[in-house]
Amino acid sequence: MRKGFCLLLFSIGFLAIYAQEQTSEEQIPAPRYLLTQKRYTIALQPFQWINYGWRFDFEMRLGEGPGWLQFGPTLYLATRDKDADRSHHFYDGNYDTDYYYYYNFREPFSELRGGGLDVNYKHFLNPKRSLYAAGGLSYTLLNIDYYGGLGKWVDYVEDGLSYHEYRYTIGMFTQSINRLATNFYFGYQVPSRHMFLFDMFVGMSYRYPFMDKSKPAFDRGSFSFGYEGWVMMMGVRFGIGIK
Repeated sequence: MRKGFCLLLFSIGFLAIYAQEQTSEEQIPAPRYLLTQKRYTIALQPFQWINYGWRFDFEMRLGEGPGWLQFGPTLYLATRDKDADRSHHFYDGNYDTDYYYYYNFREPFSELRGGGLDVNYKHFLNPKRSLYAAGGLSYTLLNIDYYGGLGKWVDYVEDGLSYHEYRYTIGMFTQSINRLATNFYFGYQVPSRHMFLFDMFVGMSYRYPFMDKSKPAFDRGSFSFGYEGWVMMMGVRFGIGIK
C-alpha cells in the first residue's frame, strides 16, 4: 500500500512537470540545449546509502541525439556487529530465529562486503532534454557475514571404515548472493548550461538472486539483499557535466 501511494505521488508530480514542459517548449528553442548540453556527466546517488551502498554514475551522450549510456558502479561496505559470541540474534541454518521479534526493514548481519554494476540506456523524450525514460540491467555480488548455526552431512573414514555423520557448527558464516536485475524508470533532469546536474527518477526493478539455500536468504522485504521480485526504484542524483 505504501509503495503504491509513493508511486502515485511521483507519477502525479511527473505528469505535472511534463505538462509544464509542454507549455514552455515553444518559449525556449531546442537548438540552444543541443549546443550547450554536456557530453559526459558524473553523479552520486545518495539514496543508496540507505542500503549501505556508494553509487556513482558515469554517463556519455551517444552522438548528437537524445540517447545516453549510463554506467553505475556501486560499492557496499558495512559493519554492524562483528562479535561472534553475541546471542541476541541467531540464524539456525536458513531460518531466522528472531523473525517475529526483530522489527526492521532489513535482516541484521555482522558485516557486508560487495559491489555491483548497472548499465542503462537513457532516452530524452522532449526537445529540452529534461524528461527521459531509461532501462537496463544490473549485477550485484554481496558477501554477508552473520552469526548462527549450520548443520550438514559429512563423509569421513576412520579405521578403514567409511562413515556418514551429521555435524552442527555454531559460529560466523558467510552468505554469498549473486543478484541479477532489470531496471525500468522515468526521470526529470534539470536543464542547465552549467556544470551542475540534478536529476530525480522513479520506476521499477525486478531482482533475481542466486545463493546457498542452506543459509539464510536475507529476503524478508524489498530492502533485503536477497529479495526476489519487483521493487520500487526512487532516487535523486547530484553531479556535474563535463565538456
